[in-house]
Amino acid sequence: MPVTFHSRLLCATALLAVPATALAQETRAEETIYVTAARTPLASEDATASISVLDTTMIEARSGVFIADILRAIPGLAVSRSGTAGALTQIRARGSEANHVLVLIDGIEAASPFTGEADFAHYAFDYLASIEVARGEQSALWGADAIGGVISLRSALPEQGREAALRLEAGSFGTTRLSARLGKALERGYLAAGVGVFETDGIDVSGLGGERDGYSNRSANLQAGHELGDGLRVEAALRWVGYDTASDSDTDYDGRLDNTGDSRRGDQVLARAALSLDHEVGELALAHEFAMQFTDDVSRSFDGASRTALSQGQRSQTHYQLTGRWSAGAIEHRLTGLVEYEQDETSNDAGPGSLANQRQNLSSAAFAFDYGLGRGPLDLTASARHESNQRFEDALTWRAGLAWSFDSLDGRLRLSGGEGVKNPGVFELFGYFPAYFIGNPDLKPERSRGWELGWEQVFAGGRGHASAVWFRSELTDEIYTDFGVFPATARNASSQSDRSGLEFEAGWDVTDRFAVFGSATLMDSEQDGAAEIRRPERLASLTLDWHPDASWSASMTFDHTGEQLDTDFGTFQDVTLDAYTLVGGQLRWQAREGVELYLRGQNLLDEDYQDVFGYHTPGRALYLGLRLRHG
Repeated sequence: MPVTFHSRLLCATALLAVPATALAQETRAEETIYVTAARTPLASEDATASISVLDTTMIEARSGVFIADILRAIPGLAVSRSGTAGALTQIRARGSEANHVLVLIDGIEAASPFTGEADFAHYAFDYLASIEVARGEQSALWGADAIGGVISLRSALPEQGREAALRLEAGSFGTTRLSARLGKALERGYLAAGVGVFETDGIDVSGLGGERDGYSNRSANLQAGHELGDGLRVEAALRWVGYDTASDSDTDYDGRLDNTGDSRRGDQVLARAALSLDHEVGELALAHEFAMQFTDDVSRSFDGASRTALSQGQRSQTHYQLTGRWSAGAIEHRLTGLVEYEQDETSNDAGPGSLANQRQNLSSAAFAFDYGLGRGPLDLTASARHESNQRFEDALTWRAGLAWSFDSLDGRLRLSGGEGVKNPGVFELFGYFPAYFIGNPDLKPERSRGWELGWEQVFAGGRGHASAVWFRSELTDEIYTDFGVFPATARNASSQSDRSGLEFEAGWDVTDRFAVFGSATLMDSEQDGAAEIRRPERLASLTLDWHPDASWSASMTFDHTGEQLDTDFGTFQDVTLDAYTLVGGQLRWQAREGVELYLRGQNLLDEDYQDVFGYHTPGRALYLGLRLRHG
């Protein structure tokens, strides 16, 4: 059998894949610091879970506007975009559901209070310091939404003096992009603010040759911190995202999109304030954190000029966290305790007298601990969380892991496992469209148990890093939509969903001017012996970054998604979506210090592909941009 391009790409990315420590990193892997691994800063050499970090260099090399496209570099993550920019964009980790992944933006839980799912359609952020992804059951540390993993986005903070940045871009599909940032590192703190605007005429997502479905995105963010003295700090973060997106819908209910005048407008506000204190009591180092966060999510749906629905959800969360670190001879100990309270309030308005109108309130309280032990080459971790919910039985989740470093081989063996839980969302419990979908207040939370075995390898004197992970998870009480009754409703599945696979990631700074990294995933996700929809069995990503001199640089990306099943809602039969490979690139020229021109391309091979059946996607696109930087 001849070797296809896709097969060669998959093999190449398994050998030359993305480092957990990110592209062109000057420090060794053991100096990388994680946050998702223990809710507190933790050296990567002490972590026992699968975690990948993309730094600013990696993010820039990926050259994507939307975070979802940058995340294609991470093993185990599958992207499902319903057509064009601004359309519903979901991330599935290791075959889990999209609402099984907890998303944090500057430490703030970003999921919709209605669905418990973060829509990556509107995450077009510049000036990020890092993207950190922890895969596997993480509920013991992060709560009910982290059944499949955690994705954490961190904004860049000013490091010294004044900093300023401006980006202007324009190109295909009538697209324009503007972002600006100002920051200042203060004697005892920092202050940074940014704004962004992205607009595009889009494409006709139905593919019928009608009007284009455009999209507009505006955002603003603010970060501030101040050292009050003696280890006492106060920090705050605020982000607003507003959007307008046009779409097509199925007006005659034949399972195919029609050209319509539908649109949706939304606003999301994320806010967080934290007070922290670091001090020592004898040989015991203590870190306290008291934090409050707030999410406000508003969505308005329109048919032409007429509003058809208004949904507003608010989430407030408060927690106190205490971490102690101490040594006993050759043994290093770490213990974190957490107390947390969360409340969600939602309202839905579909017009006077509509049966969809409702107000709901959900709350939960939890306490948790995380313990870590290190002695020479051995690392042990253990976490547990008890969560009380006003509607469901109390839930106990856990996670445990161990790792052993083989210094003579520059390698490390990891084994970990855990159990996670996901509570039903408001719409699943109470419905949202009484004529066609009703809720099920008797739903039980979903529960997942999984484990993983991994090997990490450093090579080329620390210039290269590779890892391989074998994972398996079992999901019970999975919530699904039963279309066999009318109106349709949500139910718990009686059968078990099994997910398993292999993940590879590695990277190599071949020279000081050239680096290569990528990832590959082989995965099975089945229920009752049948493959689950929108879970490709093969994923691969390869990125090349080249800096031939001080003025010129370039990068190329290759992102492969294998065949996957989806549902044709006209016949309610499964269909197979073809495999595809998206090729992107960027050429940059620094005209002088602080002034850069670049040419960026997406889908350069003009692939005709679909992530979701019936939703057409953009073809080849080119963009010309200017970036100005000071400080």
